[in-house]
Amino acid sequence: MIRINSFLQFGQQILASILLLYHLLIWAVDEPLLQTSLTFILYGLFLLWQPLWSKEEKVNQVQVVIVAIIFVLLAYSFPNESLVFFGLILSGLIGSRLLSQTAFRSFDLLALLIITLEMLVGLIPDTFQQIRLPTLFAEYMQTVILVPVLLFFFAPNPDYQKQGRSQVDLMHGLLASTLLGIVLLGGIVINLLYGVDYLDGLLLTVFIVATLTIGISWFWNPGIGYSGIGVLWNRYAMTIGGPFETWINTLTTLIEERYLTPSEYLEAACEHLVGNDWLNSIEWHFENFKISAGEKIGTRLEHSLTRNLKVVLYFKANPGTALEQHTILLIRMAYQFYLAKLNQEKMRAQEHFATIHHTGARLTHDIKNILQSIKTSIDILDMDRETQDSQALLQANLQQIGTRLENTLNKLRAPKLNTQISLVDCHKWLKRIGKQHNANARMQFHGDIENNIALPVDLFDSVADNLINNALKKTSARQIDVRLLSSKDVILLSICDDGDAITPEIEKSLFAQPVSSGSGMGIGLYQSAIMAHAFNYELELSQNERGRVCFNLFQNLAE
Repeated sequence: MIRINSFLQFGQQILASILLLYHLLIWAVDEPLLQTSLTFILYGLFLLWQPLWSKEEKVNQVQVVIVAIIFVLLAYSFPNESLVFFGLILSGLIGSRLLSQTAFRSFDLLALLIITLEMLVGLIPDTFQQIRLPTLFAEYMQTVILVPVLLFFFAPNPDYQKQGRSQVDLMHGLLASTLLGIVLLGGIVINLLYGVDYLDGLLLTVFIVATLTIGISWFWNPGIGYSGIGVLWNRYAMTIGGPFETWINTLTTLIEERYLTPSEYLEAACEHLVGNDWLNSIEWHFENFKISAGEKIGTRLEHSLTRNLKVVLYFKANPGTALEQHTILLIRMAYQFYLAKLNQEKMRAQEHFATIHHTGARLTHDIKNILQSIKTSIDILDMDRETQDSQALLQANLQQIGTRLENTLNKLRAPKLNTQISLVDCHKWLKRIGKQHNANARMQFHGDIENNIALPVDLFDSVADNLINNALKKTSARQIDVRLLSSKDVILLSICDDGDAITPEIEKSLFAQPVSSGSGMGIGLYQSAIMAHAFNYELELSQNERGRVCFNLFQNLAE
């Protein structure tokens, strides 16, 4: 059994068959029963070709039979009038797709010309007995029209699956049918009322219609600095405050509500959309849960957004293609805003975890410094020196350990900014840091202090401990120089070693992010750089070559 769907891919050949039957009904067939039968076949071919509704959908057979009987009775009772009406409809459908199918525009124009000539030369003179055409002219035109109809069978075919209502422009179709109707009526009226020859009246009508069309098109868009009628029409046609604009306003308003979760946001948005007249309910089927709004009654439509997400819409009545596509567009916009809300929640979670990471890393660095101080205290106990000096140094070191432990515990209790800054002058800080590392023979401390200003203890202790510990971990470093320079223009802490240079990969992101290396220079330097900026200081790697690696913590006092 041959399926009808197999013929749908030959759209141009079906249209050629329609034009051929139309030509035969006008020029060759006079017997009423045969004309009615061919007219019935003509309507059947038109149903296969027309782009108004999908051919694959099921139709109500009772309605089709009733409509078919009505058209057959009209074709039998008024054969010429029914052919005129059919020609106007066919020309309107062809004219409605002239701008949408640019690849087949030439064949559509040819079909439109064939229908126009068939009606003007063959159908109208046969309908009105008062209109007379020269016999030879009618015979020649019959042959001239038949040749392009036969050539139309060789026209290429577009993809019929992409054809649909979206290819039909109502305004262009009405304009094409109206212009053709005006030409037909103009030729008839001029011939019957004024006695002008039919062909002369027809040419006069075509000239008047063409002149009016060109004039209207010029006024529509003059192109000489004036807006034209087109702008006024656009202002009239573009309605503001419709469902589309209201829906966008609702989406943008709800997404600003930070307390709404993505699911609550989508549900609230759907509640607003269900408030429209044409929609009863919306149901979102996610992989693990559902979101619904409204009452699930009426015409059901299912649309898949992704592989694991589909949306079920319930309309109050059977929607047309325009309303269906319009609603699906609104649903897709809601889904995109829902994804934006999900990404917003993920970004907040990432910021939260990043804050926890930085806080934990900072506290870990503080505890590492405390551990280093404890090791220094143990080294003091192992020193071979006078008991009084050892106990004094040990007491100062233990006091520093207690202060750091207290500050670390305070950070754990309440993560707030510490507005109290501990200060100490340059001489005291350099002397204290020198005593802490005096047991290490590789360490050398130098001071060039002209202006004995107060230093932030937390910053200088953190930077010095971190840089000294990193330098001590270098097996290639034999000497570490710590220099403090203080003048009227600059305060500078320089820590240098004669070990291996830092690799370019680590140097590239040394102060921008935590780096991983085998000998420190990771989160400690990153946190030290952040703290330096907080105190209006700058931390930089001033030299990086084998035998000379220097870090500088400085502040230009003049600036």
